[in-house]
Amino acid sequence: MKKFLICSILVLALASKGMSQSIELETDLNQYFLATQAKDWNKVLDMVNPRIFSIAPKDMMQQMYSQMESDSGMKFHFSEIKILGYKTELILQDTSYVPVDYSMILNIKLNPEIFKTPEHINMLHQGFEKTYAGQEVQFDQENAQFFIGVKNTLVASSAKNSNQWFFSEYKANDPLLSKILPAEVIDRLQKGWSQ
Repeated sequence: MKKFLICSILVLALASKGMSQSIELETDLNQYFLATQAKDWNKVLDMVNPRIFSIAPKDMMQQMYSQMESDSGMKFHFSEIKILGYKTELILQDTSYVPVDYSMILNIKLNPEIFKTPEHINMLHQGFEKTYAGQEVQFDQENAQFFIGVKNTLVASSAKNSNQWFFSEYKANDPLLSKILPAEVIDRLQKGWSQ
């Protein structure tokens, strides 16, 4: 009877830890997506995997994001963000990794003073099709805007005994990804995350 009680307590403790961690992940993920929609780039950068700052310093990235719309002649709007699913957690050393599939609509409104010619529009269209390969890229000529149906994967990571999750965008064949995520995580992502 004592053994049964002790085993039951252990199972409940482990299950509640897993549920607590998944609730924290979902909460942090929702905050990340809300910050993205609000274009609160400081908050977004506080939630990205900090290893990215070994590639580009945080202050440089903050400046880049804050000037992105004014300098590019494009206004970005993120909508209909949906979590499509979570993959199985992988624990490497002291860090948990959880791939999260999501979708969203990215609307890019062009400044007609900058993008005047069909050549400009075509060049952008080709660039978006390359960047978002295999995804739906549409151009609304009347309103000078692109609509991109994005489906992608974020990799959530959290240090052991931490309540905070950080996020990295997964893009297959991105050479910079190896500076952010361990090789085993990238390898599993490329193979569909099977165990």
